[in-house]
Amino acid sequence: MRSSLRLWCVGISVPLVLGLSACAAKKPVRGPAGEATPYEATPVPTVAPAAPTPEPTAAPIPTRPIGTDVKATKDRPIGPVVTFLGAARADGTTVEPVRVDKGIPVYRSAVGSGFMLVVEVKPGVGGREPGRIVFKHDPKDPTIRPDLEIETTHDMGDGSRAVCDKRRPTIGGVPGIKPPNFAETQTVSDALNDLSCRFETFIESQMSCTMDRNGDFSFVKPDSTLQFCMIVARAWAFPVGRTLVSARVRDTDGNPGPVKQVWIENPGPGAKPAAATKGK
Repeated sequence: MRSSLRLWCVGISVPLVLGLSACAAKKPVRGPAGEATPYEATPVPTVAPAAPTPEPTAAPIPTRPIGTDVKATKDRPIGPVVTFLGAARADGTTVEPVRVDKGIPVYRSAVGSGFMLVVEVKPGVGGREPGRIVFKHDPKDPTIRPDLEIETTHDMGDGSRAVCDKRRPTIGGVPGIKPPNFAETQTVSDALNDLSCRFETFIESQMSCTMDRNGDFSFVKPDSTLQFCMIVARAWAFPVGRTLVSARVRDTDGNPGPVKQVWIENPGPGAKPAAATKGK
């Protein structure tokens, strides 16, 4: 009986000692004066400020010619210069003239249609931009004209006198002007509008109607700034024989440039193909 009691007492005393010990361990430790140990401030590292990034310099805006004080004379037109007047295949590849006759290139087409007529220009000595208008007509005012002034010495197609009749059901041809001239008469102005309105205007070389030898769209001449292109349809085909094409372009102030000319030769059915029609 005593042994059991002793063991029971020991069993109670042990947990009490452990519990007291645990409580004693949780008491905070004080310094000699009963105060908490002070904290030491850790210095924060500093970083040298970076040099300020300079503001980007804006790229200069490309400028266009604004004109000069040059005055036009009878023998010195100051308008745009025609850099190229010639033919190209319907797919846009350019062709060489079959020959040059007294300084004027001669292009040959076996049927007089199915190819493109191409005009390219750049600013002339007047410095103004070439105009882009291909149709500007007043049946009572011959001074109202397109910027592209182009004419032929023979009728194209049926030579219809209706102006800009390029769509069905009234599709027709273009009357010729012989000898070639740009006189300010209603007949000439009507014919200029009738042919010019069939052209499309291209202002960027990489989006032109013609292609270079690598198959990339490009103006024919690298210094050209504007291009006009027309598919010669059967309704306004060149007649059999040789037809002289004359072209000039006005600038944005209305000043015409020098006239450029080419021959378009249609030898008729059964003619042998020309040798010099390779792409450039």
